[in-house]
Amino acid sequence: MKPYNELTERGRARRLHKLALAALEQYDLDVARLRLVTNSNNGIFRVDTHSGRKWILRVTTPEGGHTHEHVAAEMDWLAALSQDTHLSVPHPLPARNGSLVVEAGAVGVPQRRMCVIFSWAPGSNLAEHFTPDNISLLGELSARLHLHARMYKPPNGLSLLKFDRVFPFPESVILFEERFSALIPPARRAVFQKAMDWTQASVDRLKSGGEPMRLLHGDLHQWNVRYFRGRLSPIDFEDLMWGWPVQDIATTMYYSVDADDYPDRRAAFERGYKNVSLWPEHAPGEIDSFIAARGLGMANFVIHHPELIDNDTPAFLEHIEKRLQRLMKQ
Repeated sequence: MKPYNELTERGRARRLHKLALAALEQYDLDVARLRLVTNSNNGIFRVDTHSGRKWILRVTTPEGGHTHEHVAAEMDWLAALSQDTHLSVPHPLPARNGSLVVEAGAVGVPQRRMCVIFSWAPGSNLAEHFTPDNISLLGELSARLHLHARMYKPPNGLSLLKFDRVFPFPESVILFEERFSALIPPARRAVFQKAMDWTQASVDRLKSGGEPMRLLHGDLHQWNVRYFRGRLSPIDFEDLMWGWPVQDIATTMYYSVDADDYPDRRAAFERGYKNVSLWPEHAPGEIDSFIAARGLGMANFVIHHPELIDNDTPAFLEHIEKRLQRLMKQ
């Protein structure tokens, strides 16, 4: 049998399909059809039932660095949001044994994999409906998630990521290693270092300010929010972590910062946020510094995984450098 990593995307999907079927055996669902949605990172399947109900089954890739504790916390927060709020969030489906996270395996797929099922979020990506009014709705959504997270506590004993440093993800920081000096020459390295120092100062200020950390979505942007009949549904809570709201807002803004109308987008988001809660930025440029942190994190990630951008790493890093320079001039 051909090794899994040598298969085409379609070949890997066929094997993951068998694993998904094995996972479904642990649930009480009258499955009519199982279809692959994407296999670009995790394996995402749509589950149609004979009753007409639709669900999402996610097969977590082991390369993502997510632990069982992390996925369990993700599912627990989604369950709490479903129960405690009127937000339209995917709610997790317990397996027959009551667990929100199961494991399954299949011949030809290395390692058993964590699997979860949650309700289908209707609509299309918010990116297709990114009007000022809807950006304001995104600001309201962000604020409501932050308000719930202020009071919510995950189950005891779950170890989660913390955004208490510039690079919060578990990947090693290789951005400044000499072996990548061709990709990051001295001038670029100086820009990256300056941005890192800027972000670290913001982290230090937050840590000493006394505001407790809370769970953050960690990846709330217009491609991780579904839009349906004027209502927003946040999806993909997989990058949740402990942190402060300004860091979450910066992640959202990162994906608009290059737009010509970025000031208008940011103002619309802030307007919506303030409809629900106080704006959480306590120092000028604080959010911008964490937009810079996102850029540094993306640069580090791409050096780890150049294949994800068709090996166009030099152009990507040049773009990040220019973005950081603009941010630090503001």
